[in-house]
Amino acid sequence: MKKLLLLFGAFTFLLISCSSDDDTPSEENLVFPKTVSYLYPNPSLGTNSTSTLKLDGKKIVDITDSDSKTIFTYNGDIITKQEVFDIDEKGNKTADKVVEYSYENGKLKTRIHRILFSKEYPNGEYIIKTVYTHNSNGQISYINYSINAKTELEIQTSVGTLTYKDGNLVKEEQTFKSVTTTLVFEYDTKNNPLKSILGFDLLFNEVSYFGKNNILKTTVTSSEDTKVATYLTSYTYNENGYPLRRTSFDGGGKSIEYEIEYTY
Repeated sequence: MKKLLLLFGAFTFLLISCSSDDDTPSEENLVFPKTVSYLYPNPSLGTNSTSTLKLDGKKIVDITDSDSKTIFTYNGDIITKQEVFDIDEKGNKTADKVVEYSYENGKLKTRIHRILFSKEYPNGEYIIKTVYTHNSNGQISYINYSINAKTELEIQTSVGTLTYKDGNLVKEEQTFKSVTTTLVFEYDTKNNPLKSILGFDLLFNEVSYFGKNNILKTTVTSSEDTKVATYLTSYTYNENGYPLRRTSFDGGGKSIEYEIEYTY
């Protein structure tokens, strides 16, 4: 099942295991999504689901769907932790994933992602640490480390850079085992449904599809392959320039992989 938040960005996880002023909401008229629904044309591609967002002012409190709940912790205006719990048919919660964030001078410095909790591994069996460096040219570079849960030994697994323009991630490069994968993103000029949630802008590519605007095209290239993969996305908007429906197509641009519906 796809989640609203990628607790460990899909790009990274797989490797390791122009804005419009007319569409900018005023401070007095901020818009937040109430539900986000994922729809799949074929059951083999995924399971339909609906996530409900609970907010306290501009802060996200939790996100709940039929079998999980993500809870957010703030310190002032910054998100310091998100915890994901699996929920069984009786409503019992079991810890699934935990991500903790630390900041320096108001900017994200480290992210520690833990999964697979048990009596033997109360702090998670698999731990990934990401360290960010904010460069003078505006790029953010990062290093991913795998941490041994028992010895706490850190081993570097991959490195990458994030490039932002006008509040949107326009390019990500990551090198894993000498292979560099590059993603280039193109955007519309409309409002991203998550843009007004406090703290999301500090988490970089942690939040799925987050930016000031909405992704129209994703181009993926690899240093070990001459092929170029292109993924297109189309939208239906409401009168305020927020997406009501997002349609994502496969690399051929003809078949629908999934759709996302938003309510406000």
